Amino acid sequence: MSSEPAAVCGKDSGEQSALHKQSRTMYPRVFAVDLHDVDGDRFQDSRQAGFSWYVLTTTLLVSLSVISIGWSFGVVNISKSIICQISPLGPGNTHSGEFPNRIPFSNSAWTIAVGILAVGGFLGALVSGAISDSIGRRNALVVNNGLCLAGSVLMGTATTAVHFTLGRFVIGIACGVASGVANTYVGEIAPLKWHGFYGSFFQLSIVIGLLFGQLAAMHATGGTGWRIVVAFPGVFSLIQIALLPLRVESPRYLLKAHHINEARHALLTLRRGYDVAAEWQESLLSLDVVEINASNVRYHSDQWSATAAAASAVPANDQADANALDKNDSKLTMKTKGHKAVDDNVAASSLTFAENMPVERATHVSGVWQTLCGRTRDDLRHLMACCIVLMVLQQLSGISAILFSDSGVVRDILDPFSPLSAPWTCVVVCGTSLPAIFLCLACVDRLGRRALLLGSLGGMSVCCVLISAGLFYGPNSMVMAAVFLCYFVFNMGAGIVPWFIISEVIPSYSLSAATTLCCSLYWVMSIAIGLMVPLIENIVPQWLFVIFGCFTLAGFLLVMLFVPETMNCPITEVVKKHSGNIHVVVKPYRRLNASGSIGGTSRSLLELFKC
Repeated sequence: MSSEPAAVCGKDSGEQSALHKQSRTMYPRVFAVDLHDVDGDRFQDSRQAGFSWYVLTTTLLVSLSVISIGWSFGVVNISKSIICQISPLGPGNTHSGEFPNRIPFSNSAWTIAVGILAVGGFLGALVSGAISDSIGRRNALVVNNGLCLAGSVLMGTATTAVHFTLGRFVIGIACGVASGVANTYVGEIAPLKWHGFYGSFFQLSIVIGLLFGQLAAMHATGGTGWRIVVAFPGVFSLIQIALLPLRVESPRYLLKAHHINEARHALLTLRRGYDVAAEWQESLLSLDVVEINASNVRYHSDQWSATAAAASAVPANDQADANALDKNDSKLTMKTKGHKAVDDNVAASSLTFAENMPVERATHVSGVWQTLCGRTRDDLRHLMACCIVLMVLQQLSGISAILFSDSGVVRDILDPFSPLSAPWTCVVVCGTSLPAIFLCLACVDRLGRRALLLGSLGGMSVCCVLISAGLFYGPNSMVMAAVFLCYFVFNMGAGIVPWFIISEVIPSYSLSAATTLCCSLYWVMSIAIGLMVPLIENIVPQWLFVIFGCFTLAGFLLVMLFVPETMNCPITEVVKKHSGNIHVVVKPYRRLNASGSIGGTSRSLLELFKC
């Protein structure tokens, strides 16, 4: 266990410099700079790339899909009395060509209409990996926004309960696809040092969608204004359909699909001003052996072989013209004495990697079952277990019971005083959680993932104890304070890290399978919690948060023992250190002081947050 500051997986600046110099001799020189200036010593490794406006604007654009998820959940949390009419509609509302002010719903029909969003989300998450692997991450989001637009139109024009429920189901499928593809896309384009920052935008977008969806529903009090509110995610979809095709595709997906020139162009666009040679090589290493070999063959035939042939076909005194031809080739320059030497270097590096791989694993298997059983190139069972546990813990922490106004913990305390108190409390809870997310944005790439997860789950355990004590003995003010604090600390780690840590620990060849499984489990647990919480509240309401507290405490222990730290750590190193069966990642820390006795107790406590 390394105790040095984690700059790049625990390596200090001297080691990073040595590794960077070594990478310049191992990898071909690839620069995202103007071709008249290609001195490799003057450009930083792209794995240390800093803030990028291009990546930020792309992430914000993708986040509109995630805002639609929060909006779709929040808008029906408050608007039941606005949309529903239990009695039959009057004659004027059934007139042809006229949209009724309200739709006739029975209580059971409304419950189905609300819950079917999660069912659609589960189905969408199941197919999200297949869609993103077949047409690409960016294109999958564009197509999915068409589905979201269709669902929005169906809900906005609904005249019957079935019509409205169908719209909720369609937009639920779109939410499920977005939950899987958006995280994968952002995780693959984000720089290593800012991966947590950009990955945290997912939870930020959900909370923003919940907040403004509930606010909009509360103010849609008359006429058909609720139709505009429920159909508003279609506006987000139109924006993305228009602008997303202007952004680059994920370089890792393009490599996986053997589109080498496009992958190179995308990486140069995302890392302009940095040397991308080492990151390019790591992208190749994260693929399966069959994919790597196919990529190398096409890489040579499409790019380097053509350039080398052009250079050898001209006389020696015209070598300058050949060099000029090379410079015009998509802003890709290699610092070497000749094109043939560069081509040999790439080929030697690729062949060396392929020859070192076990023969029995030189097959392309990346399905869900193969990944769970460790039958991929790397044994990913431990890392998959960590991702699954973190995703399931989001729902088992009881956050859904806290957030929505139909939950007894908020309704039973506040409804006797005012029917609007519970909805407004849910709005305020979402609003006060925004500072927690912004604080996490600032700390996630400094403190690390484990520290935030442990602090968040530990804090939620304490809050569950306070809520339970307040429900048993009072006062109600303690319950409400604990509710606010619980959602605050949830958004400090447990609600944010699980969404982006998947792309930090799972290589590209199994990323779609892992994302599909984890996001599907998230939606399944959302359905299960929605069904189980009312039953528990009817039987033993005071014990509800005792159960959630046990889950969060168990999650704290599991994270402390099994979840590795991934901050500033390339996927290849995470997989190398933590592949295999489930194992404990925290090792005992023992240090002899000057007198020969064992010391460093406080230091050992700090080591619990790192691995």
